[in-house]
Amino acid sequence: MEQDLISIIVPIYKVETYLDQCVSSIVEQTYQNLEIILVDDGSPDRCPAMCDEWAAKDSRIRVIHKPNGGLSDARNAGLDVCRGEYVAFIDSDDWLELNYVEKMLKAAQTKQADIVTCTFVDEYEATGKTVCKPKEAFAGNTEQALFMLYNGTKIPVAAAMKVYRHYIWQELRFPVGRLYEDALTTYKVFDLADTIVQIPDGLYHYRIREGSIMTAAFSLKTTGISDVWKENYLFCKEKHPRVAKAARSFWLEHIPPLLAQFPTSMSAEEKSEKKRLKREIRENLGFILTRMPIKKMLHQVRALCFL
Repeated sequence: MEQDLISIIVPIYKVETYLDQCVSSIVEQTYQNLEIILVDDGSPDRCPAMCDEWAAKDSRIRVIHKPNGGLSDARNAGLDVCRGEYVAFIDSDDWLELNYVEKMLKAAQTKQADIVTCTFVDEYEATGKTVCKPKEAFAGNTEQALFMLYNGTKIPVAAAMKVYRHYIWQELRFPVGRLYEDALTTYKVFDLADTIVQIPDGLYHYRIREGSIMTAAFSLKTTGISDVWKENYLFCKEKHPRVAKAARSFWLEHIPPLLAQFPTSMSAEEKSEKKRLKREIRENLGFILTRMPIKKMLHQVRALCFL
């Protein structure tokens, strides 16, 4: 295997309980030609000192201390300085199998891939439960990968659990100040790639914590995911029309579960947002009735009539 330099960017904020496990899983990789960029995003706990302690122990580690700007801003700060032929991201409360880089890079080099992704392992902190649902092996072009993404996320949307050729990120950056930054970015990196590969190995451990975005209670911010998937659809409609039907269906599939989360007693703002989401269904009713599978179509109609 060619000894390409791999830059691993770790955005860090209020994770002192988990940081050592995360960084240990990187420095102990079987593939050692790494540039490890720890981005302290203005963390108010011991994380800044812990980053400096790690840098003192391993010359491959670079630390960026910056004011808090959020996940996208921290990742972007790492992208601005990274030097590797390949780039990877890991969230600072997650951890890697020790052969993660070796296997991902081997797949990239063997298949001449621009992006490689893998299966992730859900780690439920509250219960200790571990769930791994292997993703199918895949190698294809942009449109094939987008079909996989919009068909039950057979390729994960997360920016982590992927290794990218550096050129992908020469101009592209994560959207600062928006939630669901991965869903706002992954379709764009696929668009820039010639070949995307997925290996079925469960190499990335994704920690699911109480209070995370994934487990948080309903708020109006939650409904923003509908707008994000709509942006995906509109992008595909313009640049990859053969994928547009799948992207449109995927966007609309997210609306009924969102409608079901609204509380019985709603504020004026919540009522307005619920009406807006129902309007999205009504405006796409022709597509829903003629182009979506019956089961999914019925979910849309039920949401429009009863939720």
